[in-house]
Amino acid sequence: MKKYFKLFKEIHLHTGLFISPFLIIFAGSALILNHNFIDWQEDWQEWTFSVDDKVDEEIGFTLPEADLTKIEYAKNILRQAGISGEIANIFGDSVQMYIPVTKPGYRISVKADLVSGTAYIHTERTNFWKKLIWLHKMPGPHNANIRGNWVHTRLWGSAVDFSMICLFISSITGIVLWYYFKKDRIAGIIALLIGLLSFSSLIIGFTVL
Repeated sequence: MKKYFKLFKEIHLHTGLFISPFLIIFAGSALILNHNFIDWQEDWQEWTFSVDDKVDEEIGFTLPEADLTKIEYAKNILRQAGISGEIANIFGDSVQMYIPVTKPGYRISVKADLVSGTAYIHTERTNFWKKLIWLHKMPGPHNANIRGNWVHTRLWGSAVDFSMICLFISSITGIVLWYYFKKDRIAGIIALLIGLLSFSSLIIGFTVL
């Protein structure tokens, strides 16, 4: 195995460098969510219904074909309105359709009147911290039937998947490298045991509670 030491070192170094921006984003946004620096739930509810109170512009559109799926129907309306982003959900009936759209830095509320062919739009800018939260949560497990409906969300999701694979590789190569640094074995064992004990205590505590 010693002959592969240099290879492991290079893999560990470069995978670690690749995933560092992703880890910084997820670590920073996790702290925000964990310590409730932003009341995301209350903020989300205010945004969801904001279109009832605020309208920045009205855009006419041609009704899409009736045989389209719900998501394609909504996308067609958004394309005509010149709006891009991840569709968070779709609400409505045969008279109107409400389409909340998200992307880093923006939250867009679209209420489409399916009788008059008019889209009422309200756009809100979000701050830096909410951009981090968006990246942390997207594409996420919510609304599995429509999630990843924006190409950039799908690309982001693929990049995150790849970074997690790199994190796994970096962790494995890190353990191999630690094994060959004999002077650090005791410190490494202590750190590993502390990590295992902390993790195990939390898991046991959750299952008991």
